[in-house]
Amino acid sequence: MNREEYREKVKKSIDEIFDQIDKLSAKAENASGKVRQEFEGRIKELEQLRDQMVEKMEKFADSTDSKWEEVKESVNSSLDSFKEGFKKLGSIFEKKE
Repeated sequence: MNREEYREKVKKSIDEIFDQIDKLSAKAENASGKVRQEFEGRIKELEQLRDQMVEKMEKFADSTDSKWEEVKESVNSSLDSFKEGFKKLGSIFEKKE
């Protein structure tokens, strides 16, 4: 997989997660204050992770071939954290229902 294909794959994963977050946001509107507050806090965490990944991807575009694997591993780790954060976001509603 070349750099551009990898970049598109990561972007697609991020976009899919935020599409799911939009669906959960509708649920959050009807949730109690405490649940909604927790949800909004987790959203902020995910937005920070997304911003970090975007920053890494920008560095990735300018990286040399020798740095490619290092940057790729860093982005993969961030993406895993991002996906885990999304799972935790969804669990807010599971434990409250």
